[in-house]
Amino acid sequence: MPSPGIPQRSFFTILANCLAHARRNFVDMAESFPDECRYVIERLGNVYKNDATAREEKMTPRERLMYHQSESGPLMRELQEWMTTQFEEKKTEPNSGLGKAFSYMLKHWEPLTLFLRVEGTPLDNNVCEQALKRAILHRKKLTLL
Repeated sequence: MPSPGIPQRSFFTILANCLAHARRNFVDMAESFPDECRYVIERLGNVYKNDATAREEKMTPRERLMYHQSESGPLMRELQEWMTTQFEEKKTEPNSGLGKAFSYMLKHWEPLTLFLRVEGTPLDNNVCEQALKRAILHRKKLTLL
């Protein structure tokens, strides 16, 4: 029961998926589907370039959001439409490795593109993964002593 006079805070969770994980699916399929994977990887590469530009120019979270909306938004919409068309026109078999990579992105589209709607949302969780790897390596070193 809340204490009188103490303000209550509400917390909520927003799901964001890692764009690097989605990209990795296409890197893994690049040998089997070079043209299609190159198309996806290049589009995502441009989104990452936009994010690097926002960092270099020290944009505020609001400025970064607006920049991604204008520069990365069209790239992501184009990519979504292209993947959807690949399925609709039966150019990609849904059960193939490429089809599964498309399906993952399309199924998780909203959380993968949260950076286009919410200020400060990162494109991926690579920073967190690197920190976890360091902690695991440190723990392994301690057990070897």
